[in-house]
Amino acid sequence: MITIKDIAKEANVSTGTVDRVLHNRGGVSTNTETKIRKILKQKKFKINLIASSLAMKKHQNLATLIPKHDTQNLFWKSPYSGIQKANQEVGAYGIENHIFLFDQFDPQSYLKAFRKLIKIKPDAVVMVPMFVKESNIIIEELNDKKIPYLFLNANLKGYENLSYIGQKSFEAGVLSGKLSHLLCSEEKDEFLIILTRKNIHDYEANSERIKGFINYFNENSPQTVIHQLKFDQSDSNHKVRKEINDFLTQNPGVRAVMVPSSRVSNICKLIDSDLLSGLKLIGFDTTPQNVEALNKGVVAFLISQKSFNQGYKAIKTIANYLVHKETPSDEIPMPLEIITKENYKYSHSEERNYYNDN
Repeated sequence: MITIKDIAKEANVSTGTVDRVLHNRGGVSTNTETKIRKILKQKKFKINLIASSLAMKKHQNLATLIPKHDTQNLFWKSPYSGIQKANQEVGAYGIENHIFLFDQFDPQSYLKAFRKLIKIKPDAVVMVPMFVKESNIIIEELNDKKIPYLFLNANLKGYENLSYIGQKSFEAGVLSGKLSHLLCSEEKDEFLIILTRKNIHDYEANSERIKGFINYFNENSPQTVIHQLKFDQSDSNHKVRKEINDFLTQNPGVRAVMVPSSRVSNICKLIDSDLLSGLKLIGFDTTPQNVEALNKGVVAFLISQKSFNQGYKAIKTIANYLVHKETPSDEIPMPLEIITKENYKYSHSEERNYYNDN
């Protein structure tokens, strides 16, 4: 293992000089610091997190702003659990992560949670930028206070966030298009996209998935007919059920349905059984309800964005930034994983192991 002593020897400086560079203490010439940092990078040197933190005797506050979950909206349970797992690890070297929850449908709840967050004077923030207008207010204050921040799951453009950790939504949409195409063998088969918009964050991510889906067919089967039905959160189940079933009855050529959100299981329950039996459905995210529909064969494929890993990776990344001074890549995309009823039990092992251990 490479030590500070090894780095000092190669740079022809004292170990104290290397230590000052590692911990940004100053007192080192620009040329010497550049030479040392070049060697550190070449050797892929990392500070021992626990030893470094104990030596500095420094406690650091991290804060996370994330939507709360409930039985009707379970998606956020997964990244929340990943965050909790990472908290256990980073806590060992002096980083305490405080989690602040908000209602994903209420922008005022989002701002209220941030007001509580900022009072703890965090050294860095992980946030889900759920509402654009309110995120502008939050980000402006973080910038004013020179508090670094990282975006989780949602990627707003044009800001000075350290990184974005989450799915590439457009590419996920392309993948859903390819899977839909494979499920349908006839050239005359038609496709339906059903969007249930819950909030601006969902709209942005889902919009990119829809663009990717359509782009796939434009490039590979431009004659394909693609229909879209869009509903708002305020629409009643009765209204949505009626419109979907009326549409499918009037358009018998539809063979595959893509739901670009985590609510494909909800859509399945609204489609009449005689119509549902002739459809292939593709959705996103491995919520318990979606996995249940997958195991029953109602849903053909789920595309997972590894949301547990998103939460875990976000905390570990920001911890490395605070302790190692490692600046992450602008984007850290999560893998696009195709989930079937046959392979689900072999995937998401990190998440299941965490639940089993806690």
